[in-house]
Amino acid sequence: MNAIKLLRTMHADAKMRFRLILGSDNPQEAATMWQQLQPVLKLHEQMEDTYLYGPLQKQLLPGSVLGDYEQQHHADVALVDGLIQGTAELKAGTPPWRMQVAQINDLLARHIMDEEGQIFPRIEQVWDGERLEQAGQKMAAMQAGAPVVDLPEKAKALVDKAKDAISDIRS
Repeated sequence: MNAIKLLRTMHADAKMRFRLILGSDNPQEAATMWQQLQPVLKLHEQMEDTYLYGPLQKQLLPGSVLGDYEQQHHADVALVDGLIQGTAELKAGTPPWRMQVAQINDLLARHIMDEEGQIFPRIEQVWDGERLEQAGQKMAAMQAGAPVVDLPEKAKALVDKAKDAISDIRS
């Protein structure tokens, strides 16, 4: 699978999971989904760092948008990681907890918009299809080795529906 397509699919999945978490009326269910999402977010960041932004930084000179993006990526990750750690200090389902999770969602939504709108198209200009496929295969292998995160049945149906919609749009 192409690395960019895999990351876009993961972005769609994360967006859906945030909607489910923030839309849940059940504090325990929201807390469980949040605990399940955190390792997925961490894995996503590790995949990007290891197989996308790290290699790009080595390939491209500083001063270019892609050559310098890894630094911005790390700054974004550090900010989100701090907020994620802060959720552990809050009671799940309470208004302050929901506000913190919503803030994380907002930051990640902006980050995703930047990646998908500005960064990914540039990567597709720098790396050919074969290079994107190789990176995607490595990412998929890393993802396959990660623990499986179960979603509630209603969440699975919504995630599947979102993936189908994304597939239809790209076809």
